[in-house]
Amino acid sequence: MNQSKLIAVIGGTGSVGRYVVSCALHQGYRVRMLVRNVRSIQLPPEMAARLTVIQGDAMQFDSLRELLSGCSAVINTFGRPPQEQPLYSVVTRRVLEEMERAGVRRYVGVTGLSLKLQGDHKSFGGRVVSRMLRSLHPQFAQDRLLELNVLESSSADWTLVRLPVVKEGQGGCEVKADPERMTGNRIYNGDVARFLVGQIDQREYVRRCPFIGS
Repeated sequence: MNQSKLIAVIGGTGSVGRYVVSCALHQGYRVRMLVRNVRSIQLPPEMAARLTVIQGDAMQFDSLRELLSGCSAVINTFGRPPQEQPLYSVVTRRVLEEMERAGVRRYVGVTGLSLKLQGDHKSFGGRVVSRMLRSLHPQFAQDRLLELNVLESSSADWTLVRLPVVKEGQGGCEVKADPERMTGNRIYNGDVARFLVGQIDQREYVRRCPFIGS
């Protein structure tokens, strides 16, 4: 169990983030979650006691400072609708700045298939999806690349996980990961969450961008 460890979750009410919060609590972590709108979360008493919900904004340094104080790791699943301005690089930069002030080194985040790196070996379907995403949402693709640049310029122990199509559900399949090759065209939210939480104490993908799939 990980009862002595407190982790911060950004985007904890989103499609992946809520699974991350649940997974971390089930594994015994204490979780501090930043949300813009506080919602009622139904949890067993022993799990609810280990969850702290902070109402705030990931764009605001004071919110991030309150979130990160005393934490040992950050899992960032911050999301934006495609029709809105992408803010991934801005949020990640601010998170990293506050992590440095708070002495937090471990950062685990997510991105999509539009992020293209030298040496990638994507499936034919993956290449089609990547090109389509970059064509339909060029600002998002550019901001995701800028987000990676922000991470690479930091001293944090970061991992940026590249996700295929994500489906609703707990899953339960084996998650395959590879820093260069796509390992599947889809994955369930629950499987994503288990992989992200599992990276907190793992070093294999530090400062890397693995693909995952199931």
